[in-house]
Amino acid sequence: MSCGTSRFTPERLFSYVPVEELGDRPHVMVDGAPRHGTALTLSHWPGTPTPLELRADLSAEIALAGLSRPDLLPADVNVATLDHYDEDGLVSLALLCIAGLAESHGPRLVEVARVGDFGVVRDRVAALVSFSIAALGDPLNSPLACLWKGRQPIDALEVCRLATAAALEVLPELLEDPESHSELWERQAAAYDLSVAAITAGWVSIEEDPAADLMIVRVDQGHPDSAAIAWGNSPVHPCAVHSASDHLRVLTISGRNYELRYRYESWVRLITRRARPRVDLGALSLELTGAESGGAKWVFDGAPALRGALYLVGGRPSSLDPDRLVEV
Repeated sequence: MSCGTSRFTPERLFSYVPVEELGDRPHVMVDGAPRHGTALTLSHWPGTPTPLELRADLSAEIALAGLSRPDLLPADVNVATLDHYDEDGLVSLALLCIAGLAESHGPRLVEVARVGDFGVVRDRVAALVSFSIAALGDPLNSPLACLWKGRQPIDALEVCRLATAAALEVLPELLEDPESHSELWERQAAAYDLSVAAITAGWVSIEEDPAADLMIVRVDQGHPDSAAIAWGNSPVHPCAVHSASDHLRVLTISGRNYELRYRYESWVRLITRRARPRVDLGALSLELTGAESGGAKWVFDGAPALRGALYLVGGRPSSLDPDRLVEV
């Protein structure tokens, strides 16, 4: 990607300081809520005091916009931090801390963040970089086990500190040559690619109900590749699903295992669209539990949860007919 003419201000690049080491130091907080000493918040979280001129769907977009508006950056503040580790937060921090990154890879880094937060893939390289960042932050499955020094479990702040330092170091090379770090992304990329192929082949189907802002994902558990498309707690890679439709309520049906989940976009402060308000499904969880004949229990995380879900406790199969569940 060509650098072109810089609109940015490299003399204002920031140093990363882990949140637990800040003390009273003034700082910029990315992708999170302000805390004591926060001089500027660059975040898409709801209720955060990000300047109106900078607001965007992703924190990475906000950080990129901030670099082009030095008048909005706090004077005499040269520290940036984040209080959790994820792809959008890491990208936002990297844009502020790594010289030349915004000029050379700004738009692609926004897509890296979009893959991580929203599960939407528009750029193959961005997806591989995002998968790599995620792998670095997984103490159980990271291929760089030396990061965790053989200790389990590690608290979230330590994961954030160690993974952030590693990701900031490797990110420029990842962007230039993702194949050089295929050990970071190959497992997730395989599940994603197989999931896309499954949707194309039709043994994972997606129905859309625009009136309910709902997508219904049906997975053929009997297919020989069904285990290979699973990722995390989902029977099909979420990026393949979210890239196929922009509806923000996702009902997944895999055999007699069901889950209804609100996508993360409906929690953050979206600028380019108005997300439909979330519905409290607590009463529905009680209704569904009462309708079960085999003792399965439904729970709802709550509408304010980051990715609120209605699901069966312990992965127990439901006795309810899937078509009846869709109707309800």
